Amino acid sequence: MDENVKMPVTEDLLGRVLDGKGDPIDDGPEVIPDEERDIQGEAINPSSRELPEDFIQTGVSTIDVMNTLVRGQKLPIFSASGLPHNELSMQIARQADIQGDDEDFAVVFAGMG
Repeated sequence: MDENVKMPVTEDLLGRVLDGKGDPIDDGPEVIPDEERDIQGEAINPSSRELPEDFIQTGVSTIDVMNTLVRGQKLPIFSASGLPHNELSMQIARQADIQGDDEDFAVVFAGMG
């Protein structure tokens, strides 16, 4: 019986560039995972989950005002050829901040196309 795909999990992955299989492609040091987790994850009952309430300030006024981003949510960015989608994505990743919270958090950026 086949086993589900697992992803290495460690803080050493922060800031790294990975391929679609989760292997580093940035010529950085070898990744030694603390654990491996099934990428399928556990099913979440949407009516019993904790409501997200930590507003993430992106520094992009149209997103912050009209499409507020909350910790734990996904923000899809759709674009066409020639538009500044790369710059916008990197600006959000650099500037993301939770006002009044000193707790560390990470922005996970995944691109396709």
